[in-house]
Amino acid sequence: MPSIEDDIEGMLRTLAQIYAMKGSRREVMILARSKAAIEQTEYDNWNGGTYYYAINLNIPTSVFAEIDDFREDIEKDMLRRMVPLLRSYNNQHIAEVRICMEMESDKNWRQNALKWIKEVEIPSLQSVTQDSHYDVFISHASEDKKTLVRPLATALAKHGFRVWYDEFELKLGDGLRSSIDNGLASSAYGIVVLSKAFFAKNWPQYELDGLTARQMVGKKIILPIWHGVERDDILKFSPSLADKLAVSSGQQSVEEMVASVANVINGSSPYNESGEQGVVPNP
Repeated sequence: MPSIEDDIEGMLRTLAQIYAMKGSRREVMILARSKAAIEQTEYDNWNGGTYYYAINLNIPTSVFAEIDDFREDIEKDMLRRMVPLLRSYNNQHIAEVRICMEMESDKNWRQNALKWIKEVEIPSLQSVTQDSHYDVFISHASEDKKTLVRPLATALAKHGFRVWYDEFELKLGDGLRSSIDNGLASSAYGIVVLSKAFFAKNWPQYELDGLTARQMVGKKIILPIWHGVERDDILKFSPSLADKLAVSSGQQSVEEMVASVANVINGSSPYNESGEQGVVPNP
C-alpha cells in the first residue's frame, strides 16, 4: 500500500508544478525553498484504521516574513490542491498544511547582526536633506527605459532633482555592483518601476532588496510605480509591495508622476492618502 510519508516529496514536486502552470511565483518559491516534514496527528481505528497527517513546510526567515500576512490563505489553498493527489492512498489523509519559520542556524548571528546594523544604520535613518547625494534612485528593468524610465528620469532632472539613473551615472569601466550600491546608499528615496520585465531580472531585484533593507530599520523610502501590471501580478511577486499604494503609468502622465514624486521629496504632500491610484505614502 502506498504511503503518504514515503511519497511526500513527489507530492510537493507535483504541487509546485501545478502552481508554476498557474504562474503563482509565491507558492512555488515556498515549496522550492522549504524543508518538508510530515507528522501523524491522529489515528482512528474504526474500519481498519485511518491515519491523519500534517505537513510542515519549514522556510527561511526572509521568505516567511514576505508571506506571513497571507500564510493562512496559502496553507488552505495548498491543502485544497492536494486532495486529488491523495485519492490513491487508502485510509490516509492530509489534515493540515503548516508553513513554519525555519530556525536560524548561523552561530555568528550576533556579530553579523551588529555588522549589518553598522552598514545600514546611517543611510537607513538618513533624512531628506542636502546630506543625501541623490534625491531619488530609479530601479527598473532595461526593457522599460524607452517607454517610461528614460522620460521620467529626464523630467525629474529637468525639475532640478538629483537622480541616480544608470544612463546618467554609469561610465565605461565602472564596477556595476559598487556603483549601484553607492547609489542605493546615498539616495533619499527609491523609485521602483514594477513591471513584468522587472520581475524577470536579477539586477532590479538586487536593487529592490537594497532599498527594502534600508526601509526595514528606518523611514519609508520606496516609491512604487506600476508599469503594465495589476495588483494580482504584484501579489505573485511580492505581497508586501502589493499592499503599498502606487503610481500607475497607465493612469498618470510622466509630468503627473514627477509632480507626485516632487511632493514626496519636498515633504509638502507625502503621497495621496485618499487611497486613490497615485503616489501615496508607504504605510
